[in-house]
Amino acid sequence: MRLLRVQIPEFRALKDVDISFDPNFTPQVFPLGSLNGGGKSTFLQLVFVLLSLEPDLSGNNSNLKHSYFKYLLSQLAFDAGHKNELRILATITLLSNQGQKIVLNYFYGELSDFPNVLQNLAALSYFRCTLGSINFGFLATAAIDGEHLDDLPLKSKCMGILSNVCKQVFLISPSNQSYLFAPQEGRRLLYTSDNEKSYDQVLKSLKNDYHGFFTYDFINVLTEVCRLARDKDFDERLKTGIYGTHYEQLENGINSLFIDGKKIVPLTIEQNRHTKDAIQSMGFLLPSGEEIYPEDLSHGELKRLAIFVLFKYFDIQNSIVLMDEIENAFHPDWQYQIVRDLVEWGDSNQYILATHSYELCNALTPAHVKELEPKLVKN
Repeated sequence: MRLLRVQIPEFRALKDVDISFDPNFTPQVFPLGSLNGGGKSTFLQLVFVLLSLEPDLSGNNSNLKHSYFKYLLSQLAFDAGHKNELRILATITLLSNQGQKIVLNYFYGELSDFPNVLQNLAALSYFRCTLGSINFGFLATAAIDGEHLDDLPLKSKCMGILSNVCKQVFLISPSNQSYLFAPQEGRRLLYTSDNEKSYDQVLKSLKNDYHGFFTYDFINVLTEVCRLARDKDFDERLKTGIYGTHYEQLENGINSLFIDGKKIVPLTIEQNRHTKDAIQSMGFLLPSGEEIYPEDLSHGELKRLAIFVLFKYFDIQNSIVLMDEIENAFHPDWQYQIVRDLVEWGDSNQYILATHSYELCNALTPAHVKELEPKLVKN
């Protein structure tokens, strides 16, 4: 799956945005830069939420993600005197795994007579809700290879493709960021203290409901990743009589993340390395022989390890991966290196990286780098 083009007329700081991503570029890594306040995070979140919406023609708001989408759209301005007028929120063009070009149009408006409006459009998804005193409507339409979905077979085909798109888009970003698809009272918890609620609880709910949403603290399943690798080795032993090398490859991959000779050491309950429950927890061994634990790693090491583990655990492939502030906590050398890391860990993916890092941008050609206003460098 590839993101080809994103057009956003106006949403928060984003105005007249029109960015294209060439599917023939190698690697498929595109830095997205701007000065602070340019809307990079807003861009990633809007694209993620839109592509995460599953086709739904029921209109009964049964889709849980509609409630989160409502929070994001509640920040749109509605002008008086524009009832029953649909306005374009965004147009997203995709290239499917089968080579089909899909153009998705997302509309919104204050609609008092929503069913009649729908009669003139071949909608893939729609829902209604109330925002304050406004009867709000949202709908999505699509075309495949230039053909609008006027007949049922074509619409069914497109709905099937978009159902898979929902599973092939990921958003990975900091845990201390405000997420526009969280409820307003939840976003405020990031800046206030509440003895009964926390922003961590808000993030946990978002992650539970959006399978492709993660933050850069995804390291708690490190032991499970090692178990999965060892299980694969044991399964190969049962099938072929020879143990596999999945765990060995995983161990080598983790060790290659460090520059000072650290090596991962699984702490075991028993010595049988191919028992599923053999790994109790993970530690690391310094060249001196001293044993340390994940909490002893630097912030940059933990973040790089978390990204590596995330890709290994979910086997993220053939996907659109949106990553925000990936360079934070990285030494400039690692900011440059992260491009090669991502390609190595998931070479079939497309990456859109919101960044302020010149080092990261310099790891690619100027044509790879996309910018939002206000640009990092004025011509």
